[in-house]
Amino acid sequence: PTLLLFAGLSQLLAAPVGVVWLSWMADLVPEERRGRYFGLRNALLGLVGTLGNLLGGAVADRLPPPTGYQAVLLLGVGLGLLSVLLLRAQAEPPLPSSPPPQKALQAAWRDGAYRRYLAVVSAWYLAVMVGGPFVIPYFIQVGGLSMTQVGLWTLLSATSGLVFGPLWGRLADREGHGAVLLRAGWVAALMPLLWLMGSRAFPWPIWAAALADALAWSGLGTALVNAALAQAPKETRSGYLALFWLALGLGGLVGSLVAGLVARLEVGPSPYHLPILVSALLRVLVVRRFRP
Repeated sequence: PTLLLFAGLSQLLAAPVGVVWLSWMADLVPEERRGRYFGLRNALLGLVGTLGNLLGGAVADRLPPPTGYQAVLLLGVGLGLLSVLLLRAQAEPPLPSSPPPQKALQAAWRDGAYRRYLAVVSAWYLAVMVGGPFVIPYFIQVGGLSMTQVGLWTLLSATSGLVFGPLWGRLADREGHGAVLLRAGWVAALMPLLWLMGSRAFPWPIWAAALADALAWSGLGTALVNAALAQAPKETRSGYLALFWLALGLGGLVGSLVAGLVARLEVGPSPYHLPILVSALLRVLVVRRFRP
């Protein structure tokens, strides 16, 4: 319970940062270049994050517990403070005049088209999280992958994202973020079928899913945010982004609860097959609501 409490407090403190940071980036990056910029940035971020996970795992494995985990957390805190110093060196544009936060939220909520978009976003993350928590256990217990191989899987996905991310970004700048949402969404919706095809005797679909994962999320993650930014007027952008992150969080919360209930049914060869299958079906239903 204490670990969950601190994890919850960590997310609570981090939540406002996402809204402020995105609003800041929207002021810094011109709208016509956001696709390319965030496509490349998110691809690099995925690769660096994967390398960081591998480094952290190596440190945690070499030092006796709990020292290894404490060392990794301490390193993370130090790098977090360094990132704050780097952000302070970033030039900041003049602050635009904006209404009070309550009025910004009211303006965003009164936008009917944006509410419909938030409903789709929330439903999408609900669908993703029904199967999401069981992917790594499935890889290990059903696919027969070791933790080292799981690390290699994430490294393969992150490295592939370096290629796919900029391609999605150029498509977004040319055809709009809705086109990326629809195409990347279908890849993400059908990807769980590759997981279900894999097994200890036939793990190749799981490895192929690393490429599909990179293809899907290098475009989808960026497009979801940029589509929200495209609908947000500059004066009330903070209210729009606050509701966007709230929709993500609520969808993920409900999806995780549904995942636990579905897994308890214990239908199929493992407890993970049914939640992943349900997640795929829900993804297909939701992705049909994406609009180019």
